[in-house]
Amino acid sequence: MIDYFISNGETTTITLSGRLLSDNDLKAVSEAIDKLDNWKIVIDLKDLTYINSSGIAFLVRILTRSRIHNGDTVISHVNASLNTLFTITKMHEVFTIYPSKEEAINHFKQG
Repeated sequence: MIDYFISNGETTTITLSGRLLSDNDLKAVSEAIDKLDNWKIVIDLKDLTYINSSGIAFLVRILTRSRIHNGDTVISHVNASLNTLFTITKMHEVFTIYPSKEEAINHFKQG
């Protein structure tokens, strides 16, 4: 089960918590993302405890959609276990990753 919170402003912050295991876990957050107007997205993974290949595919879909809409997606707060998975899957080469949400938000303020 995944919990999420989406906040809008200069950037859209998506905070994910729990275990990201299947497309069914992501149905509600996917529906909320479909309604976004601001595609400068920060995905905060501070409270995410587990992610599998479905979850990684979901993150890549958000990145792709944000770039199609002339935005971008960056990630913050990758814990040690997720960092290992991101390294193995080379996601650290696909996403810009910041240690904090504030630094991730600043990514979009730099131009």
